[in-house]
Amino acid sequence: MAARSKKLTLAEVRALIQTLLAKGELGEADLLAFAQTINGGAFKDPPPTKPKPPAAAEIKNKVLTHFHCKTVTQLRKDKNFQLSMTGEDVALKTKDDWLVLYRRFIGIPVNERNLEDGSTVINGIDVLKHFRPWVVFGLDPKTATSNEVREAFRRLIQQHHPDHGGDARVAERLQTMKDSILALMH
Repeated sequence: MAARSKKLTLAEVRALIQTLLAKGELGEADLLAFAQTINGGAFKDPPPTKPKPPAAAEIKNKVLTHFHCKTVTQLRKDKNFQLSMTGEDVALKTKDDWLVLYRRFIGIPVNERNLEDGSTVINGIDVLKHFRPWVVFGLDPKTATSNEVREAFRRLIQQHHPDHGGDARVAERLQTMKDSILALMH
């Protein structure tokens, strides 16, 4: 149905209503067709809404909660935090500073997840941008065994190895992810 350049007159609308009423039983399809006639064409679906990034306070609170701290001072003194940040200098003054920690310890923010397929995207995570081995391998860190890690790696490397048309960078990153998971398990 082409878009109409001029609006219907009241008489035209009443004629359409009478046609509908003459049908007797009206269904959703009849009413939708009537509405589209009045509209001058099919209705457009609204574009999907893009996920909003988490607020700075939310990011900070989730990181603090992850380390069982209530303040930034407690976090800086926390032995687990110090150990996990060995050799790195994080200022903890800007949202970007906190986002680094959020991505590492909590997860990839919804607005950054690339849920579309791509040569470097596995399970919604771009493996060249984000180091989330448990998500990429599709495993639960609390229950996964080393054999399950190796099997998940084998399954993924068969798809992403350069000998099978995959990206060498992705294959290398998968190897690093597997090695890091297995090192933590021992």
